[in-house]
Amino acid sequence: MSKSPGDKNIERLFILVERLIGEDARKVFEVMYEEGDEIAEHEIIERSGLKGSSVRRALNILAEKGFVTYRKVKHPDKGRIIFYWRINYEGLPSVIRARRVATLEKLKALLEAESETQYYICPLDGTRYTFDEALDHEFNCPRCGSMLVPDEDRELRLQILRQYVRMLEADTRGNGARSS
Repeated sequence: MSKSPGDKNIERLFILVERLIGEDARKVFEVMYEEGDEIAEHEIIERSGLKGSSVRRALNILAEKGFVTYRKVKHPDKGRIIFYWRINYEGLPSVIRARRVATLEKLKALLEAESETQYYICPLDGTRYTFDEALDHEFNCPRCGSMLVPDEDRELRLQILRQYVRMLEADTRGNGARSS
């Protein structure tokens, strides 16, 4: 049975939630997605199999990042507050776009730093040193004493970073509302 494009996109959203927040948040988000509508916090706890504190922590971070919203209702008989949670479908495109923009800015900064710095590497353990650090250690590894060699993978790393920057720039300019 083949998956629809929507299945692929929701899986990518689950992966994003897991990478940003954690595995518990992914489980919570999946339970909310499967429900499709508002769901009480105690039901999320039951369905996810997680501890209440883990679910509340995940829900609070998801809300803080804009992935979910909630409403509070006072229970008519018991007088306690019940939280009903739902996925913030209306706000998700802007949350994802903001994440892309932040990632793009970090990659640009990394590309700039990588472009402006010459690195030397220890051939034994692969530790990288800037030119200034290598010069301070007279081009010998401070850990093992091996002679440091120029970073031969620098151009490949720069090429990969440039490619990712171009992809994110095109994606951000193009359809920023599309889910990641």
